[in-house]
Amino acid sequence: MKGNCLIVQSGGPTAVINNSMVGIIDGILQSSFTGKIYGAAGGIHGLLSESFIILNDLSIQDRYRLRWTPGAALGTWRYKLTAADLEKIINILKKNEIRFFFYIGGNGSMSVAKAIGEFADAAGYELYVIGVPKSIDNDLVGTDHSPGYGSAAKFLATSVLDVKMDMASYPASNRITIIETMGRHTGWLAGACSLAGSDDQNSQMLIYIPEVPFQLQDCLKKVGKAYEEKRDSVLIVAEGIRNEDGRLVREDNLEYDSLGRPKLGGVSSYLKEAIEENTGIATRTITSSIWQRSSITLASKTDVDEAYLIGKEAWMQALAGRTGIMVAMKRNSSEGKYTITYESVNLEETAGKERFVPVEWYNVDQNTMTKQFKEYALPIIQGEMMVPMEKGLPVYKRVI
Repeated sequence: MKGNCLIVQSGGPTAVINNSMVGIIDGILQSSFTGKIYGAAGGIHGLLSESFIILNDLSIQDRYRLRWTPGAALGTWRYKLTAADLEKIINILKKNEIRFFFYIGGNGSMSVAKAIGEFADAAGYELYVIGVPKSIDNDLVGTDHSPGYGSAAKFLATSVLDVKMDMASYPASNRITIIETMGRHTGWLAGACSLAGSDDQNSQMLIYIPEVPFQLQDCLKKVGKAYEEKRDSVLIVAEGIRNEDGRLVREDNLEYDSLGRPKLGGVSSYLKEAIEENTGIATRTITSSIWQRSSITLASKTDVDEAYLIGKEAWMQALAGRTGIMVAMKRNSSEGKYTITYESVNLEETAGKERFVPVEWYNVDQNTMTKQFKEYALPIIQGEMMVPMEKGLPVYKRVI
């Protein structure tokens, strides 16, 4: 196959995003392909500025080290493309004889990949466009789950368990602790905290997800009752929870990012103020922020392996002449054993769309996740990473 390849990392980084990049590179190097493998330095910014790195010469050791390095090793950038940008991109791809375009990202990134593919078609330029899913939010349509989610879910569930152990050190405590998770408009990450649940009668865990309207009065009633019973409360709150009218709980003074999307977060502070104002109960908040997407020491080995294999599959799809598709995972649970097979979905089926937690996987009365959700999430967080250390700290690798 003639031409060169280009890999672009896009959107928010994850703990395992570099595994997908290395999977693509390994797949190409293990084939008979003789062209160049470019990486765009700084995501779409690197593509627009024609700032490319040649990845063919990355040693086996460097590629292996990248597999345990969190964050986007090539760099990433949030930017809304214009028609002029798309025309410029096609000219740059032509100039560098790039025929295989791999875009690693979330649902917004799949929209970008779709637009680039369509623009190439309109320009009569033969280009194979393959989307590679990545999202800690797990909100990509068309795939059982997204690489990045399993590790963030494992981090959060572990963190909640650690907090609960700390709280249990004070048997007579009846404190309220609010833990805020990412997830944008979906509750996959908040729901994952249910994996740290227990039958401890001295503590209650309440989980609030965007898919179900948030009831402040019911929340106040439940934490007040637990307080009177000398029980502590752990509230897991997704950043995008909404009221019954569909408005974000923390909608006042919202800021917006470069893509025109509301910057979420801060809902834990709002809820803390509401609880203290209405009940007088001292409440603390914990926001794990970017740690939930950047912790490799708590990464899921299952997530790491799947991110790598989905990258290799992306090259196989390109070899098969597929274009305008996103590689996807399909769950096969036979005899209770979790396995994944790889397939593809058309970009138009997933671009710009959001996948929500099924409401039947949520117990509205108890504000908890059901057995169905836990059975879905549990296999994805399995396995541990052995991260090489030097002087007591992880050893990471960057490309740019």
